[in-house]
Amino acid sequence: MLRTRLSNVGLWRSYYTSSLSRVPRAPPDKVLGLSEHFKREKSAKKIDLTVGIYKDAWGKVTTFPSVVKAQKLIESHLELNNNLSYLPITGTKEFQENVLNFLFRESCPQFGPFYLAHDRVSFVQTLSGTGALAVAAKFLALFISKDIWIPDPSWANHKNIFQNNGFENIHRYSYYKDGQVDIDGWIEQLKTFAYTRQSENNKNPPCIILHACCHNPTGLDPTKEQWKKIIDTIYDLKMVPIVDMAYQGLESGDMLRDAYLMRLCLDVEKYPNWSNGLFLCQSFAKNMGLYGERVGSLSVVTPATTNNRNSNLPQQINPLQQNIDSQLKKIVRGMYSSPPGYGSRVVNVVLSNAKLKQQWFKDVDFMVQRLHYVRKEMFDRLGWPALINFAQQHGMFYYTKFSPKQVDTLRNQYFVYLTGDGRLSLSGVNDSNIDYLCEALEAVSKMSELA
Repeated sequence: MLRTRLSNVGLWRSYYTSSLSRVPRAPPDKVLGLSEHFKREKSAKKIDLTVGIYKDAWGKVTTFPSVVKAQKLIESHLELNNNLSYLPITGTKEFQENVLNFLFRESCPQFGPFYLAHDRVSFVQTLSGTGALAVAAKFLALFISKDIWIPDPSWANHKNIFQNNGFENIHRYSYYKDGQVDIDGWIEQLKTFAYTRQSENNKNPPCIILHACCHNPTGLDPTKEQWKKIIDTIYDLKMVPIVDMAYQGLESGDMLRDAYLMRLCLDVEKYPNWSNGLFLCQSFAKNMGLYGERVGSLSVVTPATTNNRNSNLPQQINPLQQNIDSQLKKIVRGMYSSPPGYGSRVVNVVLSNAKLKQQWFKDVDFMVQRLHYVRKEMFDRLGWPALINFAQQHGMFYYTKFSPKQVDTLRNQYFVYLTGDGRLSLSGVNDSNIDYLCEALEAVSKMSELA
């Protein structure tokens, strides 16, 4: 009898083992996987230019002075420091008020308050920008569409996020061509796609990801006039814009100035009704240095209803927004239940304290000035005009246009790590490595046979 039982145990063990053995190995993350490889690199010459984390002139990841002061205030405030309770599903009321005030009143003063007054913004505190995109993707796939357009190139995780949350058709629009934003190719692709869908009688509106500023990985942004053409097209085609605003402030050094795409989209006189909503995914990782605290937000701008379409008076109850709020709560509850607390407390203190907010604005401007300095120093050594094209080249990344083989050569022969698409994180450059780096870049750029 015992032998029979042991035999049966063996059968069950074999069954479960064989089921798990069918799980394939996923490829390493295109950015974080390289960071792990870099840590194992033994060369003293190695330079890590992969992850989008700001480093100072000494190569250190430092905490913003405004954040340090906010942390001290939290530590001295017994209730804030000791309260480790769960946060509400969509975040605290204070966080919602502070962030909506920053995004819609300060960043978009002309039209943002109109949407807030008419109860036309649903809000969720999220796990940084990635969490905002994931919640938006889940909501859209459930109720609006499973089709999305992503820039080519774009942040590698965009595709992963939307695939994992129910999107079935992921299209790529031409973003970059010959060192410029491919505005004509971009718009033509969208119009052709819309015509095809119309002929197929497909009424589900496609979604589209827009990088608000500091495009990742190219660092190349459309001009203001180009943005107007793009948004006109998206609005006319009734697409669903998903604005990914991970780098607000890193374009110009001015946080409010960099929200120009949101100001354009919220222009109620030009775009009176985004019939399928507008989704703003925002993060405090880059512009407040709260990378590991995972603090961000999703704001869903809801369409006008029959009650508020032609009224300047605030609407007391918006059933549409209440429905959306309830579904966002349900998604968050099933995804991660509630957001983390500490990072949101830091954001609350910074945004609600006038002196700290002013210091925060200075911190961001200082960061941008250092990135500009790096660009200029690299230009002095390499003479590559795109490095100092400050009219359109923004943020912490520079797009080298190196082929995968050139990137491999740079890593294997010179121990300089870029992402596979040739993206270079400028904040990893400093006075101690810039000469060696530029010599390596110059050498690899001349290897035309590898391109």
